[in-house]
Amino acid sequence: MKYYTALFQKIKDYYKTQTTNDLEIPLICPSLRVYEESEMKLLLPQMLIDEKSKGEALLKKQDISFQLNSIPSSDKYWDINPSNTLFEAYSKIINSAQNNTAEENELEIEEAKKILYDTKGKPTKEKKAYDKYIEFFDVLLLEWEEHVLKFNDLTSDDEKQIWLEKLNIILLKKEKLIIDHKLLGFKSIIEKAMKIINKSDGFDVFLSNLINSRNIMENSRKTGLQSLESYHDINFVPYDFMSNDNGWTKLILDKKELDELYKTVQLEKNDFPEEIISIDYDEKNILGVELEFSIINMQRNWFVLSPIVSSFFKWTEAKSISDGQTISNEFLLPAYPKKMILIKNLKINIDPSIDSEKVSNINQLIHFGPIIMKNQLFINSKSNVKFVKAIKNKETLKSNNINYYRAKANLSDTIKVNLGTRTKPIIRTNPNLKPTADAIRISRPISRATTAKPVRINPKPAMIASTIRINPVLFQPATVLTINNNLTTIVVNILDKVTKEAVYKSEISIIGTNNSYFKEIESDKEGSIDFKLPIGNYKIKIVKDGYSILEQELKVENKNTITKEYSLSPESVNYDSYFLIGMICEKLPRIANS
Repeated sequence: MKYYTALFQKIKDYYKTQTTNDLEIPLICPSLRVYEESEMKLLLPQMLIDEKSKGEALLKKQDISFQLNSIPSSDKYWDINPSNTLFEAYSKIINSAQNNTAEENELEIEEAKKILYDTKGKPTKEKKAYDKYIEFFDVLLLEWEEHVLKFNDLTSDDEKQIWLEKLNIILLKKEKLIIDHKLLGFKSIIEKAMKIINKSDGFDVFLSNLINSRNIMENSRKTGLQSLESYHDINFVPYDFMSNDNGWTKLILDKKELDELYKTVQLEKNDFPEEIISIDYDEKNILGVELEFSIINMQRNWFVLSPIVSSFFKWTEAKSISDGQTISNEFLLPAYPKKMILIKNLKINIDPSIDSEKVSNINQLIHFGPIIMKNQLFINSKSNVKFVKAIKNKETLKSNNINYYRAKANLSDTIKVNLGTRTKPIIRTNPNLKPTADAIRISRPISRATTAKPVRINPKPAMIASTIRINPVLFQPATVLTINNNLTTIVVNILDKVTKEAVYKSEISIIGTNNSYFKEIESDKEGSIDFKLPIGNYKIKIVKDGYSILEQELKVENKNTITKEYSLSPESVNYDSYFLIGMICEKLPRIANS
């Protein structure tokens, strides 16, 4: 996680130069959160969604909206918090009873009116006394203005001295008048009453905003379909970040800058979860990172803060809304998600001495923080720099195949078995590790001479989700025995169905359907790629911008080389994915319980 946190620090430092809002706090997302372009488009307001997509994936829209509206539960990181979402908390707050507030305010106004006017609408004696001294002030102010104008006509020092003495007399009259106004003119009583009446205009605005917010939430529910409620819609700014490069910034960081940024992370460790900073990440093979990032505003037409932060607002529930400082689940709405920090086109530049065979090792996962990289070595044709790219296919990332390898890699860091003896396994306890049944099963050595049984570890609950790897490295060594070493060479050629020309950079996902293997690779300039797979059944998915998605089955029955040709049909399809690496949240000011 070392360079992942360094990358976030860089973007955080950039954002601090763009904002003056002290209540905003950038929070890192420590787990893998990836969203496809098609999913983001579903969150747009209904009028901005094309007709073809309006009836598509309604539950998916609701699910993604719940995720992005998760209220942070820590001041150190943001992640999905299904127990507390913005629309649920906000709806509870604005629908809280405010009747006592209205009654108390009306009573206070009536009492203030009685101080100013009698039952016939005529000024009270207190109001008359107050007004009399206001007239005295007007007369004194006119006298002062006339006296000041005379100064320019004075020529001698004696005249100026006489002028100054008269000015002092006027100032003494002012001091006496102020005292008389306080003692005899009922100044404090009358002005307090006037302030209460004037304040009632603000109360009317408060009630208007509160009722309007309630109506918006209520109208959303009257659609008849919960998944179509308007509070699942989000206005993105820039709104066109999914269709062009507006709002995206290219970022290139070399190893030296990454190391310097990580030093800053360590100095500002109070801004990061200790579990992230303390992870020992072997990143010696990384020479730099390249990517594009964007900070996307999320605007919600139903979310208005003014009623909540108004001095008229009353909150009587046991659970407080916010104390203005602490972000935790102890509060109903301590802060709300305001802006997403997204990255795309992630490339990790690696040591030039690393060869393709090491990168393509079928028994390893390549990580950059929580992001999983392709087991394919790319070379920049201009700079000749070697790099790996991120997997962005959500279907691959969510598959059990990746979970299998992650569990296998984690287990190899914690359980070591002596294959040549009958001694018990050596356990190095890790409180964050909870081995799955599959992970323990594959860790069992394939040897009749070994009778040691796997030991189940009872971990302590981790603060961060288990999607964070325990001991991630750039190239995880295959320390666990491979189940099947019989590999078959697969040669794939991808062509345009119409022109018969090669399709460059087609993204090919291979997921085993009767085994745990997977691969994510791209075709070269000739539209070709060759790789190795063990015997088994696979699902092949090929994606390329401008072509319809192609899905087929592949059976590998023996070690004989298999050559496959796939033809892609031209179609106007945009394919992109974004990694959510952080969220900018805004703290609410202190909202006291009444």
